[in-house]
Amino acid sequence: DGTPFVLVIPYLFVENFQSMDDYALNPYYASFLRIIKYAAFFVSLFLPGLYVAVGTYHPEMLPPTLLMTFLKADHATPFPLTVEALLIHFLFEIMREAGLRFPKAVGHAVSIVGALVIGESAGLIGAPMVIIVALTALCSFVLPSLYGPIAILRFAFIILGGSLGLYGVMLGACLLLVSIAAMNIQSIPFLAPISPFSIKAMRDVFVRDTWTRL
Repeated sequence: DGTPFVLVIPYLFVENFQSMDDYALNPYYASFLRIIKYAAFFVSLFLPGLYVAVGTYHPEMLPPTLLMTFLKADHATPFPLTVEALLIHFLFEIMREAGLRFPKAVGHAVSIVGALVIGESAGLIGAPMVIIVALTALCSFVLPSLYGPIAILRFAFIILGGSLGLYGVMLGACLLLVSIAAMNIQSIPFLAPISPFSIKAMRDVFVRDTWTRL
């Protein structure tokens, strides 16, 4: 329908974590990179929502020293955590889109302006929230093929965490898992080979086995 890219189907969920570099590297290091990618996926998807949920409804889960730091930062900001998270992530998405659409010469200027905006927003946004959005953004860039779904779901988990706490995040995660497991691409389950489970195909999912076993 006019797309300039070749579409390969069926495209499975696990293929988002695989790259050509994995098969040109030592299997131990390639497996280490796979684990990093999966960890980055969960951090970028759940970290903001979990932070909002814990900070709003379950502060007793934080260690005392971290709790005091959190209280000092949150006391100086005029917005609740949910609004802070939505605002800072919305600003980040605007700056990212502006940096992508402008020419390269202007893109550097947009990056500088973005850094100034986030830096000067310390009075409106707590310092821990700035760290959360920075870590979340870095983890999002690890999986460029999943950036769009992660960006949308991140806002959903922030709202769930801010309204229902950890129960909302867990409920959203269960609904997401059920919806992904129900997807079929050309009659192939989207979560294959995790669901339905195939022990033979797991040699190239979470870890990458040696060439002889592959």
